[in-house]
Amino acid sequence: MRITLKTLAEKLGLTYSGKAGLNLDHICAIENLDNGGVAFVNSPQELSDLPTPTGIFDSRQKSIESISAQMDGAIIVSQNINNPSLNLIFSDDPLKHHIEATALLYDPPDQSRTVHPDASIGENVHIGNDVTIDARAVIYDHVSIGDNTIIRAGVVIMANSVIGQDTLIYPNVTIRENCRIGNRVIIHPGAVIGADGFGYYQREGINLKIPQIGSVVLGDDVEIGAGTTIDRSRFSETIIGNGCKLDNLIHIAHNVELGDHALIAAQSGIAGSVKTGHHLMMGGQSGIRDNLKIGDGVTLFARTLITSKTNDHEIVAGMPSRPIKIWRQVQALINSLDNLFERVRQLEKRLRSAEK
Repeated sequence: MRITLKTLAEKLGLTYSGKAGLNLDHICAIENLDNGGVAFVNSPQELSDLPTPTGIFDSRQKSIESISAQMDGAIIVSQNINNPSLNLIFSDDPLKHHIEATALLYDPPDQSRTVHPDASIGENVHIGNDVTIDARAVIYDHVSIGDNTIIRAGVVIMANSVIGQDTLIYPNVTIRENCRIGNRVIIHPGAVIGADGFGYYQREGINLKIPQIGSVVLGDDVEIGAGTTIDRSRFSETIIGNGCKLDNLIHIAHNVELGDHALIAAQSGIAGSVKTGHHLMMGGQSGIRDNLKIGDGVTLFARTLITSKTNDHEIVAGMPSRPIKIWRQVQALINSLDNLFERVRQLEKRLRSAEK
């Protein structure tokens, strides 16, 4: 989509300077700013990344004014930045308005607002207004789908599940029976919601299955990454709170209750029956042992494993996890082990000499 600088600023509710009629048609980073692009910066120092025909701008050798004629793009900047030779949009939150500009410049996902004739729709299915269901999607009996939701090709939604409004489910997602998906949820390709939890017991050396008869509940504004799996509970519900964002290839085990607004990076896992507070943050390849209670605002560094309950707002690292201050001290000691061993060896040598 193409839009003028003036119109973009007006739609964002912001003021601007520069060429009112400048046509803008794509979003980019400041280091890739080109004709028709829209970038953003938060500080004057970031303008040093402004590109030139010969490479990255060097603030020690060239002025911004000397290259402004070659830059027919726009920059969303904080209020304290001003330069009459650039096309600027002034914002109190450049990142936020850059994201809003993206929505204005790029078309939303294709919506036919119809059910494709090659989709398989079961009995007693409620389909809201303006719902899009692509070819080869399979909707089982007694499913409810809210208004404006988009269900892509190959999605399977099993019986008695409920899908909220304005939700986007990408191809080849599977949602098992009795699951509830909130409003404005995004589920990326290959995710599985509601597979059986990993529940077994042994009798006479034989592994026997424990039926998993519960469900999964995703709150509003949740995003689930590609290939991520969320297991149904044994009795009641596995819960993903409002606003949670899960990266690709994450596993959430049965009976977990994930508090609102969690951010979890790829290849992480939460074992069964964990209950977390709000605003949990997990770095990549991190994990939480089963049956733990995790406080509000807890942060895990990458490759951290929590093995005991935590208090609110703890920052932890390592395996097993330690408070970040202690973990850094331990890491410093580990890096000094060679020197420490050598000192001990020399001390032992001197002691043996003294004894002789």
